[in-house]
Amino acid sequence: MKKHTKVYLVVSLLLLLFASGFTLSIHHTDAAGYTKMKVHYIDTGESDSILIESNKHYMLIDAGDVDDVDTVVGYLKKQKVKTLDYLILTHPHADHIGAASSVIDIFIIKKIIMPSKTNNTKVYETLLDTIAKNNLKITKPKVGKSYTLGKASFTLLAPNSYEYGSNLNNYSISLRLVNGKNSFLFVGDCETEALSDIQKNKQTIASDVLLCGHHGSKTSTTATLLKAVSPTYAVISVGKNSYGHPSSTTLSLLKKKKITTYRTDENGTIIATSTGTKITFSAKPTDLSKGTSTNTSDDNSSKSNVVYITDTGKKYHKAGCRYLKSSKTKTTVEKAKKAGYEPCKVCKPAS
Repeated sequence: MKKHTKVYLVVSLLLLLFASGFTLSIHHTDAAGYTKMKVHYIDTGESDSILIESNKHYMLIDAGDVDDVDTVVGYLKKQKVKTLDYLILTHPHADHIGAASSVIDIFIIKKIIMPSKTNNTKVYETLLDTIAKNNLKITKPKVGKSYTLGKASFTLLAPNSYEYGSNLNNYSISLRLVNGKNSFLFVGDCETEALSDIQKNKQTIASDVLLCGHHGSKTSTTATLLKAVSPTYAVISVGKNSYGHPSSTTLSLLKKKKITTYRTDENGTIIATSTGTKITFSAKPTDLSKGTSTNTSDDNSSKSNVVYITDTGKKYHKAGCRYLKSSKTKTTVEKAKKAGYEPCKVCKPAS
């Protein structure tokens, strides 16, 4: 067969494949054959929400607070997320499940993993109603159970008991995420007792990156935990608060251990990119040498100013602006900006 005839046949075959719906997927891999994975520590202030993407597959760990709907949903849409393979809600406190109902209503959810521990709050009851309305089921966490996410995988580490009393933090789902030779640890809001149980359950917890539990609380980032995990990097998801988060004790431990630390209150959303052999961050690390100052609330801050957004618009407005529609949603300047909204040029809200 002549050479040009062979070429013609190959081209014809490719055209036929593409015409029949065949698509060619190209994924970024490093020299070792690993695929890139990104961990987005979304800046939701004094709450948690982490988006993980691997090979076009997505997982969301927690969904911020009730007033973080625009931030969380807006961020997922910006990342072109349509389906979540997993929605993991670590425990039933509002600052972890607040926007979950909206996430479930808007995106396709394949699996929801939640602890059995309940909470007698309207937010939690609404979440259960939303799950039922969407004909979804709750998967209870089983320690040691592993799941795949694209080319990555994760293993559940907690909860190890349902006998922690009334402290809901200790019932948090904890997990270790692995991409190639890189690893990330998430402990929810687990405190000393639950962290001790994690270390006793004989699962691997040593990790390159630790998300400090409970916004940097001293009961969730202990010297014993840091010794066992031995992280190179730490991330603290925190905002303006009256609890003294992150704790000066936590910051001192991170400094003593020479752990490179990133804070969402200083950098906004932080993206860690794993190649399977190397981890890089989109943000600038905090300067632990400057001291151990914590993030206290400031009620007079312009960031707390109330503004309004609409379902279809891209601007945020003052109350009474003529461009506001009946679907207006109350939020803050800070959260509107995080969700990608810009100030209206007519009513000129705070910026």
